[in-house]
Amino acid sequence: MIWVSCNHHNKHIEAKENLKHFHSVVDVSPFEILSTMTGHELIFLEVKNSSSEGFELLRAVKQRHAATKVVIVYHELDADLALNVLRAGGDDVISVNSNRQQLDECFTRLHTHTVNVESGAYEQRELSIKPALIIIDQNISAPLREEDLANACQYSPTYFSRLFHNVMGVTLKQYIIKKRLDLACGLLISDREKISSVATSAGFKDVSYFSRVFKKHIGCSPGEFRLKKHDVN
Repeated sequence: MIWVSCNHHNKHIEAKENLKHFHSVVDVSPFEILSTMTGHELIFLEVKNSSSEGFELLRAVKQRHAATKVVIVYHELDADLALNVLRAGGDDVISVNSNRQQLDECFTRLHTHTVNVESGAYEQRELSIKPALIIIDQNISAPLREEDLANACQYSPTYFSRLFHNVMGVTLKQYIIKKRLDLACGLLISDREKISSVATSAGFKDVSYFSRVFKKHIGCSPGEFRLKKHDVN
């Protein structure tokens, strides 16, 4: 694992120390990461807030190696942070104060969306829908139409729908809902924003619909989920 700090103040980072207790973590300078990475790393990118220069570095990393997993570790949460993470191609977002359980939950979310490539043919099929996956990652808060995603991959909507299900193992709708719920869970754990704000940041424009979908898939309401996680922590 690689830790890249774009925050200019040397502080004790709880999340980083918790990582080091159980994993090998290498510190790499923002100026060196692009020349040293191979594309197979898990990168934790530390930023101050949504205005950090780290988001430009995140875009550069994703342009160099799109499959590299990058987790944004923030000091200050503001209204634009989640959207900036998604637009830049980040895979998850956690607080600098994340404890062991929150880190484990982050790893679980990352693993959920890791496609195991078992053959050259499978890898080629995954690459064929990569434009759609990138659009989803970068625009998860916005409306996502199957027709637009299919056009990005140069397929008809019908063929794209079958191909996506075949490659990812879930339907497009299920995949998008899962991505949005993963983001919502992370935001509910990390901050105290209103449920309606979390719903909007995660791409659910209707808070009532968000609550119904959340309870169906997670087993409790967003508010109950937040209370349970904070009680545990």
